[in-house]
Amino acid sequence: MTALLTTENLSKSFGSLLVIDSFHMHLDKGEALGIIGPNGAGKSTLFNLITGSLAGVTGQIYFDGEDITKTPAHERCRMGIGRSYQIPHPFTGMTVFENLLVGAAFGGGRTESDSYEFCAGILERTQLINKANVLAGSLTLLERKRLELARALATEPKALLLDEIAGGLTEYEVKELIETIESIRAENMSIIWIEHIVHALLSVVDRLVVINFGQKLDDGNPHKVIDSPDVQKVYMGISVE
Repeated sequence: MTALLTTENLSKSFGSLLVIDSFHMHLDKGEALGIIGPNGAGKSTLFNLITGSLAGVTGQIYFDGEDITKTPAHERCRMGIGRSYQIPHPFTGMTVFENLLVGAAFGGGRTESDSYEFCAGILERTQLINKANVLAGSLTLLERKRLELARALATEPKALLLDEIAGGLTEYEVKELIETIESIRAENMSIIWIEHIVHALLSVVDRLVVINFGQKLDDGNPHKVIDSPDVQKVYMGISVE
């Protein structure tokens, strides 16, 4: 496999607090990678470093063969790094379709007229086509999560980063969202998915990485990683004895 995204010796501190510690990770082209870890382990910080939302990092980040460590966030988006956020923040006074147009124009570099059919296709893929002309502020939580996914797709990503996109949903809603993500995965989309709902990850990802105190605790086959006594102790609070 060819690596699409690689971090090498990546570290980030906030004052004296080391949040990401010499972190090595790779995402292969066409791979779905899951990331789990306790609250405060550094998962979202890692996403913010990869997307360029946070600066002041040591180490290197490579994307699609280029060193992007010092590349601004908007350029990384144009290069093909798209992401969703844990808490959806759509433009509430705009329609669902208009939200996608913003992503396509500013994130994907498309002209407005060139974006119409493209955005309609994304709404079909994310089961939002019947909400196209509805104000985003009136959406349910599941629909807002779908809109987060749709806005990320509107930037035409080569790597799709999902930050706890299933958080706060009911079991039935999680199942519905998984089906949508699986359909996107089937299009050979490269995905990194941070999630606390482990069974959701296990149904989609090819490989699982565990972070603890900013360091990689484990990396490998999802079911083997979950069955690791060290992972169960750190992540699930289960005794290894």
